[in-house]
Amino acid sequence: MVNIEIEGIHFSYKSTKALESVTAKIESGNFVGLLGPNGSGKTTLLKCLSGMLKPKVGSIYFDGKNLEVFSGSDLAKNFSIVLTNAIDTPQMEVFDILATARYPWTGWLGSLSSKDIKTINEALEALEIKDFIGRRFNELSDGQKQKVLIARALAQEAKVLLLDEPVAHLDIKHQIEVLGLIKRITKERNLITIGALHDVNLASLFCDSAILLSEGRIISIGPIDNVLTDENIKKAFHISTIVKKHPITDSLYVVPICTSELKSVKPKALTIHIICGGGTGASLMRMLLEHGYKISAGVLNVLDTDYEVACTLGIPIVSEAPFSSITEEAHKANLNKINNANVVILTDTPFGRGNLRNIGAAIMALEKGITTVVVEGKPIQERDFTGGYAQASYEELKRKGAIFVESYDRILSILNELEGKQENLHKVQLSGKEKHQNDH
Repeated sequence: MVNIEIEGIHFSYKSTKALESVTAKIESGNFVGLLGPNGSGKTTLLKCLSGMLKPKVGSIYFDGKNLEVFSGSDLAKNFSIVLTNAIDTPQMEVFDILATARYPWTGWLGSLSSKDIKTINEALEALEIKDFIGRRFNELSDGQKQKVLIARALAQEAKVLLLDEPVAHLDIKHQIEVLGLIKRITKERNLITIGALHDVNLASLFCDSAILLSEGRIISIGPIDNVLTDENIKKAFHISTIVKKHPITDSLYVVPICTSELKSVKPKALTIHIICGGGTGASLMRMLLEHGYKISAGVLNVLDTDYEVACTLGIPIVSEAPFSSITEEAHKANLNKINNANVVILTDTPFGRGNLRNIGAAIMALEKGITTVVVEGKPIQERDFTGGYAQASYEELKRKGAIFVESYDRILSILNELEGKQENLHKVQLSGKEKHQNDH
């Protein structure tokens, strides 16, 4: 059994502190989640562990030896790192990229042995991407590229895997597949795996333990259930949450809450139906409630982050079973909610075959004359996992007159304009009613 010991390391980029007094011990066979907000020091810590950066103060030990005594080749034999920024290999094929992972083992000539080729093939098979072997890297989607880079890390046969947002470009199905695979390989090969993860709920499902960082310092370290507490998350992310134990998975899940902070405002006349998912609607729901709008949402899968937030805020929703496609029954219920709304907002959620009906619901809203706003902060091409059907539906939304915006900031001004028009119409109707009464 090997282990990593981090002893009081500090690191700064010029005058900016990135890590401060970080101390930890990690043993083999553990999948450790590196958690924290943007800028908390997660990537810097990974780079220090890989030897890419040298701590200004403190030391890192692997298997009892200070990293400073390791040669470049020895570091590569023991540590493999996958960063979020894809490598620049415009003409390289997938096999060649994985072949570069074997350089610590091939000797100065760099010739691949039968063992090297077998190791490469096993890594491709593990990620189920063997059919990519002759394709050029730059022809792959972001999600496919990420799988290739993880396969490359496995082909390196290092004892430590360092992963910076390993599922950042994958849809939820492939996130679960890849993280499950990483956990299985960690156990089977008795590796140390440290992965910086953005989603604390995914970390709870797959990680054995966690290091929670904020502003370069450790807020909490230990078993995942001990780290993910309301208090720790508030310290790190400065938000209030509810942490619950799921009755089926027996893992924790985190729900952001804001009910105590919602402002008491005069209710608005408009009713808004939000089509969202994957956490893309959480902040929008809160914003609209804070401004007094009556809202509903759907179709949302049970356990989806937006589902949990809507339930916590008491928002009426149309739901579907976890990880299931939208049924005809749920679709009709969603259309009923839409019929009772003045405005429909479609967020920039990823689309797969399972939730494609949600775009169809937005199209039907337009056909009924309901104002429909589409948030496209992230281009649909990057969120379309339907083979182009979602992109075609977005083109139809444009043709039928949907209002496209790049951020939620624009939504409030659009709603204010609609609110003003509705108030003016109401005044005209009242004036006409009074005139009719006076005439009689």
